[in-house]
Amino acid sequence: MEKHLKKAKTWNMILIILGLLSIVTGVIGLPKSLNPKFSDYKVMGDYGQQMFDYLNNPLVKTISILSLVISIVLVIFYFMANKKLADQVAPTKIPYYINIGWSIFGAIIGFIMQPKMEVEGMNFSLVMMIVGIVFQLIFLLPAILVIVHLFKAEPEE
Repeated sequence: MEKHLKKAKTWNMILIILGLLSIVTGVIGLPKSLNPKFSDYKVMGDYGQQMFDYLNNPLVKTISILSLVISIVLVIFYFMANKKLADQVAPTKIPYYINIGWSIFGAIIGFIMQPKMEVEGMNFSLVMMIVGIVFQLIFLLPAILVIVHLFKAEPEE
């Protein structure tokens, strides 16, 4: 049990670092997310117009704000879990499930709504989607591993 709580604490620390990075980039990028400038996308032609329209969508702006709020709340929960893990007490798994669920939901919305881009007949959006899925999986790995180790730390009946 002790070994699994220690591993869960290590992965929780990684989640804290990733969460803090997410908050910093979210705060820095929030002004551009809420008020994109068309001049930044004008050079991209038709795709730039589509991307500008996509970024001006109220749903995209809402998700940007909600993602920042959820990131802040999750980091608070991760710090609370870190304290419990330091005391050799298993914390709740709910924040980790929220992390996974929100990440998957955000990725699905992004993939559905993102404008389609073709470069010389090749669907560039598909390439971006595949790269996005790979990165999503990499960034979800710490949350999944915390859950796995918390389950392993539970006493067997």
